[in-house]
Amino acid sequence: MSHPVTFPGFQLRLTRWGAIFLLAVLVLGFAAVNTGNNALMGLLGLALASYVVSGLWSRQVLGGAEVRVIALPHDVFAGRPAIVEVELANRSRLFPAYGLALRDGGGRRLLVEPLLAAGGRRRRSLELEFTERGWTELGPWTLEVLLPLGFFLKSKRLALERRILVYPRLLPSSSVAPGAAGGSRSSEAFDDRGREGDVVQLRPYRDGDDTRQMHWKQTARQQRPIVVDRQRRAARPVLYVVDPRLSDPADPALRARFETMICEVATGVVRRLERGEPVGLVVGRTVVPPMPSSRHLGRLLRPLAEVEPQAADGPPPLAAPHREQQFYRVEAAP
Repeated sequence: MSHPVTFPGFQLRLTRWGAIFLLAVLVLGFAAVNTGNNALMGLLGLALASYVVSGLWSRQVLGGAEVRVIALPHDVFAGRPAIVEVELANRSRLFPAYGLALRDGGGRRLLVEPLLAAGGRRRRSLELEFTERGWTELGPWTLEVLLPLGFFLKSKRLALERRILVYPRLLPSSSVAPGAAGGSRSSEAFDDRGREGDVVQLRPYRDGDDTRQMHWKQTARQQRPIVVDRQRRAARPVLYVVDPRLSDPADPALRARFETMICEVATGVVRRLERGEPVGLVVGRTVVPPMPSSRHLGRLLRPLAEVEPQAADGPPPLAAPHREQQFYRVEAAP
């Protein structure tokens, strides 16, 4: 049965087992009254008492249970799992909490806690996945309790009031994992196979070295293969310029192409940062100067996560004096 009834602070729904139990109690009551059998009367009283105890107990459990978000992931990308740390707490000092279940807004069960001792707390990890970029509310979630006897399913809505900024989806061709902001390579790093910059050292040849690294004079002099290592020159900064204007922002096809374009730019930004290559961004009227480190991933991806399509008569992207620029704009199909 799925007829929710307003309950003080909760939602109340009669379960199938509860409906069967009520029907059985009704039959037992008729039999006890018609026969006057003391045993049946005692059994009827026990059944009604268990019904009351089940309702009061489950309400006590649910009233004392709470869920608190204690840790959010640093970087969240659309379409990729994100781990959220939550804490389950039982504020009751007398009664343990049985059969707690947490569900998301779509009814999917996030976690089940069979037993939480009186006054107990327990940390759990939830794996969530967000389908769209931008700011999103964490929740709404529903906390349910079914035990101890399962006649009713009691639930309450949780007001988490936590917002998460979801970055654009990384395209499948990207080899960068979400949240991998930290393994960047300095622009001054040495590359054994590089052929640019000043000479760092001469050394014996090793398997896998590029033959173009060979130092032929030293090889002839020492009668063994000698290669030269050079310092890798810093990559030139690149500026991605995104024009959010569309001929018809309400057109679903154009909006889909716009989202694909945002994903392409986000993937390019992440790739360059992971290689230690400076990259900047112009999104409409927002300008982020070139940055070489993945520590700045959030500053670069935030404008891409928040941008919305604009009308064609809107202002163009800000002009930024920069040599190497890559322009992105959705053009209407001819």
